Amino acid sequence: MSKLAVVRCIPEKNFENSKEILNNFEKHNWVYLSPPKDQSKISTSSILPEGEGIIISSGGSIGGPNLCFQSIKNLTSSALATGKWLKHHGLEPNECIILNSLPLHHISGFMPWWRHQTWQSEYHWISHSIMHKPLKLRQFSEALTKKYRRPLITSLVPTQLLSLIDDPDGLEWLQSLAIIWVGGSMLPTDLADKARRKSIKLAPCYGSTETVAMVTCLSPQDFLKGSNSVGFPLEDVEIEINKRNSLKIKTSRIATSKWKNDKFESIADSNGWWEAGDLAQYITLDNRKAIQILGRRDSAINSGGETIFPEDIEIQLMKIISKNQIPIKDIFVLGVSDEKWGQRLIVLTKFKEKGIHRYLIIKLLTDLIKDWQPSKKPLKWYDCPKLSRNINKKWEVKKWQDWVALNSPIS
Repeated sequence: MSKLAVVRCIPEKNFENSKEILNNFEKHNWVYLSPPKDQSKISTSSILPEGEGIIISSGGSIGGPNLCFQSIKNLTSSALATGKWLKHHGLEPNECIILNSLPLHHISGFMPWWRHQTWQSEYHWISHSIMHKPLKLRQFSEALTKKYRRPLITSLVPTQLLSLIDDPDGLEWLQSLAIIWVGGSMLPTDLADKARRKSIKLAPCYGSTETVAMVTCLSPQDFLKGSNSVGFPLEDVEIEINKRNSLKIKTSRIATSKWKNDKFESIADSNGWWEAGDLAQYITLDNRKAIQILGRRDSAINSGGETIFPEDIEIQLMKIISKNQIPIKDIFVLGVSDEKWGQRLIVLTKFKEKGIHRYLIIKLLTDLIKDWQPSKKPLKWYDCPKLSRNINKKWEVKKWQDWVALNSPIS
């Protein structure tokens, strides 16, 4: 019978953590990759699925976080599919140097390390501190390139890209990479356009914990030509998008099961399809159907007969906040019921400082968006000092809807 092992993933101990994971795989254990500040629990007395693999928190499903069971077979299938994608784009997986700055307890941080195990490629952890010191990051990568004469590849989330692209050393580092897979959240169009102007070889992709990371990917060539899609399905993936824009995925590497509400639940339906938490559409690229992500299924709203994606509004607002140096650290846009419109947008706001005049700041912001169409203008703004994402860097819609019900807007 399979046993449960817990590995607490501390960024400063990535090397020790990875050795511990491999030791547990050799003992045919399931390894729970526990975040540094764990919020999920699984009973050690639970009857586990046969075999070995990882148990990892997912924030991509409808209904909030859950724990996904991904077998070693699924992990390796994903690594091999990504390797085939690289070969198709002119790179030999075992000749690449993988740089990984993402946390081990996220699937996006675990898989670069597992790809290195599968491909037998050169691999290096990149610490959080070095990611915030672009000069050191560039010098470190230059030394690797000089030593091995091999292409460097990495995975980033949009916030990392944003923090590096405006720094001269950060930009030079980004430009030195052969492939930069970008996922985790939607890539703002202005950031994508800037990356194109700087000739950065981004490969926007889409994936989830439930599918062991990426299931679609756009080539850097297509990205640089102007496509804002997440590309085409990988070889082991089928995609289906229905009339309501719901995205369904079929692949042999769908998670074995998930642990939620103290019990195991199946992820795929009887035909092997899993319905993702995002809405999507097909767009034509080189006479083929590419995938474009529209937004979260559980956050999309209908306001005055128009479908609005709060993520788009967030991106536009943060762009205005940054451009005008407005002292707001973060925002979360969500929908609430409205008798006249059906639904309207509201904004939860985390200010940079205490004691600043919140009403005047919000008045400035609303003046800057006065020309927006009415359905896209937020109805109310809230001061939310504790605003934060969950451990998977995702917004929990239900949690913040409940918070709104107990609080008053800025007035």
